[in-house]
Amino acid sequence: MKLLLSISLFLAALIHIHAEVRNNFDNCKKYFYKENVPNGFQGIAKKHLFNPNDLPDGITDPNHLASPAYICQTYDGTSWFATLYDRGRRMPLYSAYTIYAVKDKDPSECKRPGAFQLEPQLVYREVDKNMKLTKDAKIVLGKYNKDKGIDQSKPKNQVPNLLKTSQAIDDDYVNTGYQRGHLSPCGHQTLSTEGHKATFTLTNVVPMEPNLNNKIWSQYEDEMIALTDKLKCTDTHVIAGIVPGNVPIKKDGLTVPTHIWNAYCCVDNNKKPIKSGAALVENVAGKQIQKFDNVVEFQKELQRLLGVIHDIKLFDGGCKAQ
Repeated sequence: MKLLLSISLFLAALIHIHAEVRNNFDNCKKYFYKENVPNGFQGIAKKHLFNPNDLPDGITDPNHLASPAYICQTYDGTSWFATLYDRGRRMPLYSAYTIYAVKDKDPSECKRPGAFQLEPQLVYREVDKNMKLTKDAKIVLGKYNKDKGIDQSKPKNQVPNLLKTSQAIDDDYVNTGYQRGHLSPCGHQTLSTEGHKATFTLTNVVPMEPNLNNKIWSQYEDEMIALTDKLKCTDTHVIAGIVPGNVPIKKDGLTVPTHIWNAYCCVDNNKKPIKSGAALVENVAGKQIQKFDNVVEFQKELQRLLGVIHDIKLFDGGCKAQ
């Protein structure tokens, strides 16, 4: 009986720490075409900002700070999309999601909130897997510190510092001239209100030029909905990402991506490809979107812009129509 109890407690502990910020996308592979994660992004992410010789006392495993982080974006207990998160730059490299068979939605459901959500598990893997508003994230992390007896008089253990060194915060965008531009947009979450809310997290946005964010890119995202409807896609797998840049929006702040990009793979009800395509635009005012009729052509251009030696492969087999 004692042995069975010990095994049960061990399994329960494993379940408890089975976080949604992980070292892979195993818990949310369904958002990728054929459940295959893109290849070619090795070595792009920068290392975490924590000094390895002065880690916060609550970090139980330095491997939990590996960059990039793999986030199954979870809201209200359900994951809605996946994000490859660059800890060093404190912004996503890409978000992957699925546009399902299109349905009508109320535009008010995508009204931009004043504050975006944060990801507490980017600080401590052991805490609640759900994204949270800043005030709630602070409560969760503060309680964790208290329960573990962590000395919060040390700056490295103080919750505001833990948050700012692990991810972007709303203040990073204030008075910069840049907006919080979505990679996985609210308007492409066609299943529920919870899915819409899940997109408003700082781990899914990057500094974006306002006209690009509000008009040019937003119009393209609307075109994707129309295309999904026209082609009668049962599922449209999408990967939306950035080309990292080096220009900070504030002193010691986030850097501005040089380009925003998006690639899609439309499939029928038998999961067979109907069409693939992509779009790319410079993240500056007055630039027009460059569109690609197939994802294979786009992958070559993205590899050039990222300056990587590995072949970029976004969709298994290139999502070629049969």
